[in-house]
Amino acid sequence: MESQRRVFTAEERSRLRSSLLEFAASDPRVSGAAITGSAANDSEDRWSDVDLAFGVRNADVGEVLSDWTARMYDDHLALHHIDVRAGAWIYRVFLLADSLQVDLAFVAEAEFRALAPTFRLMHGEAKEPAYAPAPSSANLIGMGWLYALHARSSIARRKL
Repeated sequence: MESQRRVFTAEERSRLRSSLLEFAASDPRVSGAAITGSAANDSEDRWSDVDLAFGVRNADVGEVLSDWTARMYDDHLALHHIDVRAGAWIYRVFLLADSLQVDLAFVAEAEFRALAPTFRLMHGEAKEPAYAPAPSSANLIGMGWLYALHARSSIARRKL
């Protein structure tokens, strides 16, 4: 009988986040590290993911991202990742075998700053915050309908 995979625990999530922050503190290319998302304002729940942001000094962000990606696969058994770009930031989103999502955001030191109130600097320095304006409710609802209809059509067409 095949064993069932279990879902991550809050303690495992916390240990992984701490491990990544310790690694960031030891990486001389990282000028600053921050916890972002729900953990930054102590509003995590059972299903929260790991969200971290890093400033990169005197190094190619792509090279640092490549090294960290290898670490996520080798040490933390990542199954897959995708990149999301937002301005100068690259968010590398990893999926782990226990269904934990780990979002690691990298940007050049000159751009390292809070983009939202959910930013807790853990080490290093950050520039003055530059919060993006919140999207309108109408836009969010419209995008939700758009993606729901697209998902329905894809399922009906049997297109993954």
